[in-house]
Amino acid sequence: MSLGEVCRALEVNEATLRQWADRGRLPVYRTPGGHRRFLREDVETLMSANGGSPAAESDPEDLALQRIRRKLTQTDLSEQPWMQSFQAEGRDRMRLFGRRLLSLLLRDGLQGRSRRRGETLSETHMLGNEYGSEMAVRGVPLTDSVQAFLFFRQAVVEAVQPERLRQVVEISDGVLVGLVDAYNSRLAAINNDTNADSEPKPAA
Repeated sequence: MSLGEVCRALEVNEATLRQWADRGRLPVYRTPGGHRRFLREDVETLMSANGGSPAAESDPEDLALQRIRRKLTQTDLSEQPWMQSFQAEGRDRMRLFGRRLLSLLLRDGLQGRSRRRGETLSETHMLGNEYGSEMAVRGVPLTDSVQAFLFFRQAVVEAVQPERLRQVVEISDGVLVGLVDAYNSRLAAINNDTNADSEPKPAA
């Protein structure tokens, strides 16, 4: 099995799988080209040893991601009104954004020194602004972008441990503010362009 196939089977990211292989938790073999390969029997043995939950010993991000994926497979996304606004490319970008957001939500950046806390909160706004800017340029309505974000946040809230809930809410609030700010900036730029075009031109 390839690295990607095993990641999907075990519901972990590539970094975690590489760590398991390096530590000998999961035997790994190399092809002549240097690619990692795994025996299906070894993967099944690992899953059985963990009671069907191979990510049980992985980091919080993998645990949350596993639960989120399970929730998403149980949900008919086609019935979500905001889903129609996102074409295939937009959905791919949303997956990337979701993974970056999940990593940010589950880091320990709101604990400890105030400087680190401030840096994390600043990053939340930047991430939301980046996401909002891209969706605004694509013509996705603000309401749909917010609904998509809230849908994902709810999935995270249901997946994280109770002690992390406050942090998830605080960080995601910052992302949401950044998202809305991006749409407001886009709207202001459009209005400025419109006003500039409507201004009377001086007579020759």
